[in-house]
Amino acid sequence: MSYNPLRSQAPKRHQSGMSLLEILVALSIGFFLLTGIITVFSATRQNFTAQGQMSQLQDDQRMAMGIVTTVLQEAGFFPAPQTTTVAVALPVAAPFTAVGQSVSGVNTAGAPDTLTVRYLAGANGGDSMTDCNGKLNTTALTVTFVNTFAINANKELTCSVNGGVQRPLVGGITGLTILFGVDSDGNGSVNQYLPAASIAASAWPGVLSALVTMTFQNPLAGQPGQNATISLTRFISLMGKS
Repeated sequence: MSYNPLRSQAPKRHQSGMSLLEILVALSIGFFLLTGIITVFSATRQNFTAQGQMSQLQDDQRMAMGIVTTVLQEAGFFPAPQTTTVAVALPVAAPFTAVGQSVSGVNTAGAPDTLTVRYLAGANGGDSMTDCNGKLNTTALTVTFVNTFAINANKELTCSVNGGVQRPLVGGITGLTILFGVDSDGNGSVNQYLPAASIAASAWPGVLSALVTMTFQNPLAGQPGQNATISLTRFISLMGKS
């Protein structure tokens, strides 16, 4: 190898790292970008959670109102109307104060209403009539189902059958209000909607429908523009009286 004196005398290049200022600028930019990513992730997660909570609320609303609607629509039903009279099928029996009465209720100021509905179910489940807990009549005799809906201290919609245990059905419910549609002149049309306390004993057989309002806890309560509760109202006709 030949010796090149010019090469040995060539100036050396000095390698230098990043200055402290450059490092601080890079860190600042990185921190800014990371903060933005975290903010977007947090907002996305909150939206996802809120959507899940609202979806659950809608499911609870459908289930609770669906159960009450099904039971109310069956009010006053009894099998074999050709051979059974209303007086036999739906006699006076607490809390029903009139022959033919199929619904009853209790409303107290400041508290959720209660709703009681009765109807008959044929032997061995032949007419597919179920109680509010979804059970068929599996006996060999016709039985009367008396279903009572209420809201318990745990904010649950409950139902008992024939005076039995109040079984929880749906949670997150703070209120239940029932207005009964009364045909006071017997012309087949509702004249007025009244709470249970305003209906005379003799007027109960003239109840043709009910206006049911349930009040649910709002899972988004506390966020801007959100109320503490959300109400759902449904008009329900009684079987054979619409």
